[in-house]
Amino acid sequence: MKTIEFNKYGPIISDKIVGEEIYRLINELLKTESKISIDMSGIVSMATFCAKQIFGRLYISLSAENFFDRIEFTNASEDVKLIIKIGIQNAIEGIQNK
Repeated sequence: MKTIEFNKYGPIISDKIVGEEIYRLINELLKTESKISIDMSGIVSMATFCAKQIFGRLYISLSAENFFDRIEFTNASEDVKLIIKIGIQNAIEGIQNK
């Protein structure tokens, strides 16, 4: 299992370019790794659009079951976990409203 440390992107992840970089990194690693650990140490907040851009897209492409089997979050605050959930929900709603 590969670990990605997000602290180099933080303490707040709120930039679309950074979000795209993170998404591509995770997506590439998922091609060779069966599971990825995302260490959220030092991340105090994340823009919901970044959570949607990163984790919403991954959730949709992997499916709900595979997302939680293949991606593990460590050291994430309750606030950051909530933002990730909102980002995923927004991505799902975006698909349903098309």
